[in-house]
Amino acid sequence: MKGKIPKAERRESIGRRKKSAKPKAARKAQNGRIPLSFSDLQIPVRPLLNAEQERRAGAIIQTNLKRLAYFLPRHIGGYGRYLTRMNELVVNGGLMFTWMSLRDQMAEDLKAAAAALEKAEGFASRKPSSAKDEAKAWKRFEKGVTILSTYPLDPETTFNWAKEVLEKPLGSTGIAGLWKSNRIERIVRRIFDKLNAARDGLVLPNLRLVLKEVFRYHPVGMKRSDLFQEGVLGLQKAIFRYDPTRGTRFSTYATYWIRQSIRKSLIDKSRMIRVPQGVQENLRKEDCKLSEEEAARIRRVMSGTVLFSSADNDDGGDRNLFVVRDTNEHAQSEVLHTNTIPKEIIKALDRLEGREREVIARRFGLEGEKPQTLEQIGNRMNLSRERIRQIEKEALGHMKQIPGLQEVYEDLGKASFNGYTSKN
Repeated sequence: MKGKIPKAERRESIGRRKKSAKPKAARKAQNGRIPLSFSDLQIPVRPLLNAEQERRAGAIIQTNLKRLAYFLPRHIGGYGRYLTRMNELVVNGGLMFTWMSLRDQMAEDLKAAAAALEKAEGFASRKPSSAKDEAKAWKRFEKGVTILSTYPLDPETTFNWAKEVLEKPLGSTGIAGLWKSNRIERIVRRIFDKLNAARDGLVLPNLRLVLKEVFRYHPVGMKRSDLFQEGVLGLQKAIFRYDPTRGTRFSTYATYWIRQSIRKSLIDKSRMIRVPQGVQENLRKEDCKLSEEEAARIRRVMSGTVLFSSADNDDGGDRNLFVVRDTNEHAQSEVLHTNTIPKEIIKALDRLEGREREVIARRFGLEGEKPQTLEQIGNRMNLSRERIRQIEKEALGHMKQIPGLQEVYEDLGKASFNGYTSKN
C-alpha cells in the first residue's frame, strides 16, 4: 500500500515523541537527585529513608554526641573554650541553662581549672622535657578535665564548640605538643566527621518536609525563603534531640520542631509590634479569656501593623522599603539571654514553694540535667504522674503573675526588632 510507513520507523518516531514529552526525566541529576526549584533556590532532593535507616542514623548521632561530650574537655582547644565561657558568665553575671545548678561554685571551679592548666603547661614546657615531666603535665591537666566534665552541654553547643575548636590549629608547644593531645585531636575529628555525616544523612532527605510545612502558610511580611531557613533550623534541632529507641519515625518527630520554628519566626519577626505567642493562641480559642475590648484592640494591632520586609516574588504586592536598624540589637539580645532572663527565672523560682520549685526545675532541666518526664519526677518525689502535672500547672500559673518575668519578655520582644517597611 502506497504511503505506508514501515513499523521500525513508526516505533522510532513514537519513541522520539515520548522522550520529548517528558521534560522532568531530562532534568534528573546523575546521582538520583532531582533539583527542586524553590524561588531562586535549587534544593537537592534525596530519597526518603525508611524506618530502619532513620533509627540507624539517629543512633549514630546520639552515640557520637555522647562521645564528643566526653572528649571535648580533654581536647586542649575544648578545655580553653570551657574556660572562656565560664569566665564570661562569672564576669558578666549571666548563666547557661544547663549550668544553672552550678552557678554558686562556678567561680571557684573556674579558678581551679585555670590553675590546673597553668601548672600542666609549666611541666609540659620544660626544656629539655622528659617522660616524667609529660606524665606530670597530663596528670595536672586531667584534674582540670575532671572539674570541667561536671558542666554538661546541650547537643547544639557540643556540636558547635567541637566545630569551632577543630577549625583552629592544635599547636605544637605545651600541652598541645604532647602525643596524647594529638591522639585526642584525631579522635575528636573522627567523631565529629561521623556525626556531621549522619546529620547530613537526615537533613537532606527531609528538606522536602520543610518545604511542605512552609507552603502550609501564607506569610505576610516575610519571604517564603526566610521561612524555609527557619524550618531548616527547626529540622536541625529535631536531629539532635531525636531518640530512635522510642520507635517514632523521624519525620513525625521533626514535624513538630519545624512547625514550632516557623510559627515562632512568624510571630516574632513578621510584625513591627510583637504580639506574644500566648496572647495570639488565646485569641484563637473559643473560650478566650480576654475581654471584648482587649481582643478587638489586639486584632487591630495585628491587622494594622506595618510590616518588616518588602514584597518579593513569593508574597506579591508592591511596597517601598524603609529600614530602621538598631546597631545595639545583638548586644541587647546577648545581655537578655545571658544575664537578665536567667536572673529573673532564678528570682521566680525562689518565690515558689519547695515542691513547686523542684518540679519546675526537674521538668525543664534547670538543675544541670536533662528535662525529666512527669513519671520520672513522680518516682523521685513518690507522687503520682497526675499529681506532678497538677503541681506543674499551679507553679506555672504562679510564675505568670510575677511582674519581673513579664517585663523581661517585653524587653526580649523589643530587642528582636531590627527594622520595618512602609507602604507609599
